[in-house]
Amino acid sequence: MRLIGRDHPAGVLHAEVDRATRSHGGLVLVAGEPGIGKTTLVTGAAEQARQRGALVLAGSCWDSDSAPGYWPWVQVVRALRRAATAEEWAAVDRAPLAVLLGEAPVEQPPENFPLYDAVTTALVAVSHHRPVVVVLEDLHWADPASLKLLEFAARHTWFERLLLVGTYRDAEVDAEEHPARPLLTPLLGRATTLALTGLDPSGVRELMTRTAGREPDPELVAEVHRRTGGNPFFVEQTARLWHGDGPVTAVAPGVRDAVRRRLSLLPDPVGELLAAAAVLGREFDRRVLAATAAPPTPRALPTPEALPTPGALPTPTAPPTPGVDRLLEQAVRARLVHDVGGGRFAFAHDLVREALYDALPDAGERHAAVVRALEGDLAELVLPADLARHAHLAGDRLPADRAVDVIVAAARDAGSRFAFEEAVGHYRRALARARGPLRRIAVAVELGAELWHVSDHAVAHRVFDEAADLARSLADPEPLARVALACFRFGDQREASERLLREAYGRFIGPPPDVPVEELARRMGVRAAEVAADDTALASGLWVAHDTSAGIADAEQRLALTDELITVARRSGDHNAEQFASSLRWVALVELGDPRYLDQLHAFVALADRLGATRYSFSSAIDQSIICTLHGRYAEAEAMLAKAVDLGARGHSWFAVMYLHLRWALLLPQGRFAELDELTAELAAELAASTHPAAGLLLGLTALERGDVEAARVHLDPLDPSAPDERHRLALGSLRLRFLAQFAAAAGDRALAARARELLAPHRGKWLVSLYGCDISGPVDLWLGVADLVLGRCDEAVAELTAARRSAERMRARPWAELADRHLAAAARVRHGAAPGVVPTLARHADAGPADEFRRDGEVWALSFGGVTVRVPDSKGLRDLHVLLGKPGEAVPAAALLAPDAVAFARLGGDPVLDDEAKARYRRRLALLDEEIDRAPDDDRAAALDRERAALLEELRAAAGLAGRTRRLGDEAERARKTVTARIRDALRKLDARHPGLAAHLRETVSTGATCVYSGRVHFLL
Repeated sequence: MRLIGRDHPAGVLHAEVDRATRSHGGLVLVAGEPGIGKTTLVTGAAEQARQRGALVLAGSCWDSDSAPGYWPWVQVVRALRRAATAEEWAAVDRAPLAVLLGEAPVEQPPENFPLYDAVTTALVAVSHHRPVVVVLEDLHWADPASLKLLEFAARHTWFERLLLVGTYRDAEVDAEEHPARPLLTPLLGRATTLALTGLDPSGVRELMTRTAGREPDPELVAEVHRRTGGNPFFVEQTARLWHGDGPVTAVAPGVRDAVRRRLSLLPDPVGELLAAAAVLGREFDRRVLAATAAPPTPRALPTPEALPTPGALPTPTAPPTPGVDRLLEQAVRARLVHDVGGGRFAFAHDLVREALYDALPDAGERHAAVVRALEGDLAELVLPADLARHAHLAGDRLPADRAVDVIVAAARDAGSRFAFEEAVGHYRRALARARGPLRRIAVAVELGAELWHVSDHAVAHRVFDEAADLARSLADPEPLARVALACFRFGDQREASERLLREAYGRFIGPPPDVPVEELARRMGVRAAEVAADDTALASGLWVAHDTSAGIADAEQRLALTDELITVARRSGDHNAEQFASSLRWVALVELGDPRYLDQLHAFVALADRLGATRYSFSSAIDQSIICTLHGRYAEAEAMLAKAVDLGARGHSWFAVMYLHLRWALLLPQGRFAELDELTAELAAELAASTHPAAGLLLGLTALERGDVEAARVHLDPLDPSAPDERHRLALGSLRLRFLAQFAAAAGDRALAARARELLAPHRGKWLVSLYGCDISGPVDLWLGVADLVLGRCDEAVAELTAARRSAERMRARPWAELADRHLAAAARVRHGAAPGVVPTLARHADAGPADEFRRDGEVWALSFGGVTVRVPDSKGLRDLHVLLGKPGEAVPAAALLAPDAVAFARLGGDPVLDDEAKARYRRRLALLDEEIDRAPDDDRAAALDRERAALLEELRAAAGLAGRTRRLGDEAERARKTVTARIRDALRKLDARHPGLAAHLRETVSTGATCVYSGRVHFLL
């Protein structure tokens, strides 16, 4: 039968046997731990030797102080005498052998050389008639004389047909104090050594199948391989347990005895150290072990029979790390642990760890000691889940509050890795350990939220209900308010959540007013934040206040709330809350049309990279995908969205909604309608199941982008309070406004346009943002302009669309700038009496033709006109033309083109650029800036103030002559006229060679002078 997983060593040994039967022999040493298969390997080789006519002689060493000297050789010589012919035996010098065999009187021990020579000669004599194979087992127990005889025989029989094979346990011999070590070491230089290791997983599977008669599944194979290290004896015993329907986590009696015997051979300090390591788990850090292990004590280790006795191992204290390192080196040499790198070690077999752990007299105290020892910096060396395991197993030996802190931290860490089921398990254990109603309520609220995230909504509500019942028993109304707010945020049972919210409001504040439930929740959240006694309660109130202020009118308030939430999260060390609030902060800045959103996004991405957990990487990828779509960088957006999918976020209940929306927002502006057809089918299914709150709006907007007004009309009910997505009314308000304005334009519906304008007008300068940033629907000014075009208010529309384009350029939102340009082109046609034509859409249709473009990309300009595109180097004249093309029909002072950053009143006429009062204001501001720079709390603030100071000084230099003499604007304006005119003419001359059609168009439509203007009707994408 083939040896499983031993093809190479079996092949080597069989080759040695084959050579010995044909020409000459040698020495082979087979090393490995107990049960690794040494005896099985040499038995197979012995059988091969017999089949080839060789004489096989065997002897085994004995682990006993009463074993006679030369005991393995006594067995070999006896076997030789039995097997040798009379002629072979007659050639042997029998006198020394008789003494060896105890058959002659012994007055003194036999001299070494005559005995060594007699034994060797006897073996050689027989090998002249037939090959001889001598097998000596368990050389680690051999007496020194037997090992010296083996060395003698190996030296003097190399050219004879005599093969010597020995087996030994290398882990034991490698110990410095082992008596056989100095005698076996010289043999290694002469021998062919075969070191046997554990089977790989495929070998474990094959051995289990052969032993149990059925094939195990891959998970079982992996578990058995991890527990046994692939040791064939351990695998076989475990497979027998499995065959008898026993658990593979049980330890077979034979395995337990083998492990105990091996552990009993360890030096005392090593055994004590490994006992402490067994508490830490299969893998451990040496610094953690140093903090939790017991110091060496001068006592003997228990015998294998006594190992399980309570009290066998001491309570740990922390030895110095150098001592731990020295003892670990011995454990590594004993093959009980191995170095996995980075200061971490792992048990070679879980069975060894379990045998040590089972012998501990008070494992609970050991686990409690680990938690106590790992305060502060050392806690970073242990995974939160491992620390939670220690806290759980410590039981009552660890204070309940400390145990709950540790287990809740592990739950939050699991959530950050999208390990939601693991997080739920931790929260349940924390809830079981929590003492006191307030602590139980706090844990229950987190558990309910996590259950909601994994879509276990029914169980989540049961948890909230139990927490509410507990809160009702308290005199303080605040805990009930906290439960009600959490149930409102995470629950989906609308009526039950509202009843609880009104009940809590009545106890917490007073009789609930007749207002929408979102307003009720907002008021209670604000009140909860005001009276919060701790950061947990404060954060709960702030989050509700944020979530119930999702309308565009509350963008400033949400920005302030995210600032406070970030502060509270940092103070309490809640990374989940910090990264979420950091993400929502850039969302609020986008809604306010503030270009600083990019700085906040970069800060958020840096935070996510620093924290490193899966949830943070996922959020970072999602947010970057949104902004790349906003910028028109679609390939990057798609790559980031794919990264989010790869991070396994589908375990989150909101991801299906989020993914469909982000994919829709990515495909639509590219005009990828074939793919949108597949997506709309999914959206229709979501709409039918009422699982996607915005599905109807997305279907309607897609129809409008394709020019299908009637298909969009089906979804035209954006303001109906009975709509099925009313639960998300605030979060979807901006998306509804976009749909309303876009439908009014496509249908030419003046009544709807007037309604849209009425709703949009209070929010000029802002942006439409929905679903907490997942949807960005452009500048409010854009949709105001669209509504005004429907209403025939052309001048107002041009002003609003121009403002929208400028806002989009400031926000780097290229698709929205392009859409504003297309609407401006439609407005220009209307101004000149033509029909407005097809209503522009965000999507670029395949038949739309190439766009006219005047866009800068770093140091190169991309210029498209009349279907011809060229790229030309940057120049000041091209920059001047870019400004004019961005303000069609608007006179721009040449001074503004020459110095765009100059103060506004420096461009207005022939008066002094700066009067005395203006100079005084500048001096006061500069003095104040100097003081603020000195008091700046950090380098970033100081740098910002310094940039402002530099800008003011530059303005003063532009507006003042030598020695502070005031310049006159007449001088400045004339210089600007000449310079700007020359720059534009030079740019046009260069364009003549590269793009003559564009150069001709610009000569006809651009006039220069004290003021410059572009009067053409072509609207370039800038």
